[in-house]
Amino acid sequence: MSLNAFAIAFSTKFLPLIYAIIGFGLLITVHEFGHFIFCKIFKIHTPTFSIGMGPKVIEKKIGNTNFRLSAIPLGGYVEIAGLAEVGQGKQEFAKMKGESSFAKKPYWQKVFVLCGGVMFNILFAYLVYSILFFVGIPKKKTNFIVSPKISQTIQENFNLKANDKILSINDKKLNKDVTKLVPILKNELIKPLQNNSENKINIVLKRDTEEINIELIPSKNKNLNSDIINSFELKSEAIKGKYEKYPLFGAIIQGIKVTNNMIKQMVKGIIYLIKERSLKGAGGPIMILSKTFETAQKGFIPLFIFLAIISINLAIINILPLGALDGGQLLFTTIEAVIRREIPETIKAGVNIASWVLLLGLILYLSYRDLLTIFTGK
Repeated sequence: MSLNAFAIAFSTKFLPLIYAIIGFGLLITVHEFGHFIFCKIFKIHTPTFSIGMGPKVIEKKIGNTNFRLSAIPLGGYVEIAGLAEVGQGKQEFAKMKGESSFAKKPYWQKVFVLCGGVMFNILFAYLVYSILFFVGIPKKKTNFIVSPKISQTIQENFNLKANDKILSINDKKLNKDVTKLVPILKNELIKPLQNNSENKINIVLKRDTEEINIELIPSKNKNLNSDIINSFELKSEAIKGKYEKYPLFGAIIQGIKVTNNMIKQMVKGIIYLIKERSLKGAGGPIMILSKTFETAQKGFIPLFIFLAIISINLAIINILPLGALDGGQLLFTTIEAVIRREIPETIKAGVNIASWVLLLGLILYLSYRDLLTIFTGK
């Protein structure tokens, strides 16, 4: 390999991969620092602060805490004295009952410690978007496009192709505010298709550089099911050379507004997945790292936008009431505060181990599906 070829490969492949791993590690650090800082505020002993899981690579003791970088960059933890958590270090101080233990602190302090990671993940997103709106964020236009994942049945029945961009439905243009786009898509396209409506649906779409008019008659196609919901996706594209830039206070307001909207959308998405009992659209750690790498290749602004989105995802997922997550520990702590006694360790340990097995099984399944998607496109 020539020096020039190596330099190109390094700048286009290796550097973005390094940035992706650093970015992923940054989100873990932000989350765990949220737990750590509240422990310090409330004088709770933290034996270990680890970025990454598995065998330690580097370790340095500062004060009473061993700060550690571990080999597997897919997680991290803060070991908290008086709080037993599976997979969170050696747990030598898990049953500690002294004044510097989690167990001895009042309920409101426990809530801050357990929610600290979630709070800092959300704070990270607010901060990233506020800074980007202050320095200048690429302006975007939003359109609906036919997703590459649409079923063959839908493509054949309606003469649609992957990556067709939908410009209008029944003469209603889709290049408007996102809040107006969603009702148009739902009422003019999704519902009629699902209900086998007798009314025709007129669609104008862009295929490559050509505009095409298509007429859909839902009642003639009886093979459709709820999968049609996932057959179209919202796509935002940066407008070349156009940037949104605000003064400091305006940037903060805009950053908070955008982050809040994303939180609402992600909560709705998770509720939908739970209701449908489906993992459609869910990605595992390999896909997240892969997408982070792809985004890093486009530059620092797209990378930090993506990291802010993942940070919000981490926050929402971690607050779910599963024993292996912060939300599960919060649920245990709340129950103990209500009944005014500790839940037996055997029950908590059993729930924690079961939820960890469930979580690890889910991660393995999603990782398998991620690899399948990356290498086969399915």
